[in-house]
Amino acid sequence: MYRVMIADDEELMREAMRIMVSDVSGFTVVRTVANGEDAVEVCKTEKIDIVFMDIMMPGISGIEASKQIYTNNHNITIYIVSAYNNFEFAREALKAEVREYISKPVTGTLIKSLLDGYSESHKKYGKQTDSLFSILKEKDFKKMYYQIPQIVNEIYSDTGSDTEQLKATFMKLGQSLMSMLDWLNEGQTKCEELFPMTEVLLSEKKSLEFWLFNVMNYIFQQVSIKKYKVLESVFRYIDENIKKDIGLNQIVDHCNISQGYLSRIFMQQMGVSVIEYLHMRKLTIAKGYFSFTDLNIIDVAFRLGYNESSYFSKVFKKYEHVTVFQYKKSLALEQDNALKSR
Repeated sequence: MYRVMIADDEELMREAMRIMVSDVSGFTVVRTVANGEDAVEVCKTEKIDIVFMDIMMPGISGIEASKQIYTNNHNITIYIVSAYNNFEFAREALKAEVREYISKPVTGTLIKSLLDGYSESHKKYGKQTDSLFSILKEKDFKKMYYQIPQIVNEIYSDTGSDTEQLKATFMKLGQSLMSMLDWLNEGQTKCEELFPMTEVLLSEKKSLEFWLFNVMNYIFQQVSIKKYKVLESVFRYIDENIKKDIGLNQIVDHCNISQGYLSRIFMQQMGVSVIEYLHMRKLTIAKGYFSFTDLNIIDVAFRLGYNESSYFSKVFKKYEHVTVFQYKKSLALEQDNALKSR
């Protein structure tokens, strides 16, 4: 059952909205409030999935309340309700990342349509989140490496090129995953602070793949460090030297740890060997180079610490199941299709 709050300074409107929402299966109104300040406070202390927020209320506006709610919790979906069919209000609402701007009068048919749409998208989002949670619990870094492009494709198919909806969806997904770290740290780990989203990032599907990979890699690292503190220095060394020619010997020498012990606990926590992990980290960066620069294979190989481009090509084909040439060709085709669809 999805939990809904209604924020409106008119009592009759609150009651009418409560009845319309309650008529939709799977949704229940748990709170009604008369101003923006109360709406913000309720979202801090109670589990709320959806807010129907009047745009003009005493005190702070519905848009300002929405911004404050999202600052504290990106998992809440907000619909702004307004008696003003005003473009500037609608633009401000979108900038505040609300799900939709609704003009009064509001009908039961509209509310049902909105909530049914929310339920359907949430089911898809839930499957994606569950899939990534499962990978984290299985401690299978390689599975994550291959699953991310599929998940990003699914989200893109559902949202299209709507950057605000893309940002909301990915931030919601990222914050849900970050909640796994809440039991490791004091307080809530904010996804947006660690992995901010820019307009440029949102404009490219490949950028979102790299963003989600970085979020998942961070969570894998933090969970592993909680179990074995020694891995903190290991991951720090890898992060700082990922573009250099490093291997197991350099890591164990720098971190003063035995090769056998590191290999064992690394495989236990990540589901891959140290060398496999290094390759997947490097290849993710390489795919970024191929996607957004004109660098050739030789330049990319040397930038990532592969002294022989032929060896880099062999590694690339082993993990990507295509040659670099085939990968770049598929990128060009994907970009052409994206341009045609705009």
